[in-house]
Amino acid sequence: MKQYISTYLELSKDNKQILEPPPPPPYSEQAIDSDWRHEIIEIQPLNNVFNKYGFVISGGIDNENGPSITITHIDYCSKSSVDNGRTKLQLFDRILSINNISLIDVTHDEAVQIFSSFKSQSIRLHIYRLNPRYIEHIDLVLPLDMSTQSLGITITGGLDYNSEDPGLFITDIDPNGLLGSTNQFHLDDRLLEIKTNSTSANLQLVTHSFGIQLIRRICQDSKRVTFIVSHRTIS
Repeated sequence: MKQYISTYLELSKDNKQILEPPPPPPYSEQAIDSDWRHEIIEIQPLNNVFNKYGFVISGGIDNENGPSITITHIDYCSKSSVDNGRTKLQLFDRILSINNISLIDVTHDEAVQIFSSFKSQSIRLHIYRLNPRYIEHIDLVLPLDMSTQSLGITITGGLDYNSEDPGLFITDIDPNGLLGSTNQFHLDDRLLEIKTNSTSANLQLVTHSFGIQLIRRICQDSKRVTFIVSHRTIS
């Protein structure tokens, strides 16, 4: 059984490095029985462009971004540009296969070679997509003096502790802590994103420690923050 490392989140004044997380993905509000769903998406090749399918992949069993082959960039599709099907993709979609060739347990280079082997052909992607249920935007106004207060949540998970589902989950809430006292967070909530008026940070595909750094840093730098979370059930 996998072991998960938990961290009790408290605000501190250390760790002054600049954090540059990937942008957050769009989220579906649809309530379904599972946080994940399968999609089959057909993509046409683009002519006279370097990125012939209009998206970028990351990951692989030898890759620090996790073993899953994951979409980490999608080229913008303007009204004047050709939509080759890439607008049906979402950031952090996992690609399980391409034209029925499995991309499970492959290195990053092997995945790139499989894509390259199709040259200018259409491709059919089997996508495994996070489709969280019961989305809530939790707006908080933080106290001016945060030096003696803790956020009061314990989280588990992260890309480095559960590659099958790298989400960050709340496993304990201190009712005397800042977040626990709001009665808006619940056990087993999935943390999807934290944002302010000027920045937003994805919490969906990050390591455990990096996710904690993001939360601490953003709460230190802004007194108005919004957490986007997925509840297991509607309370």
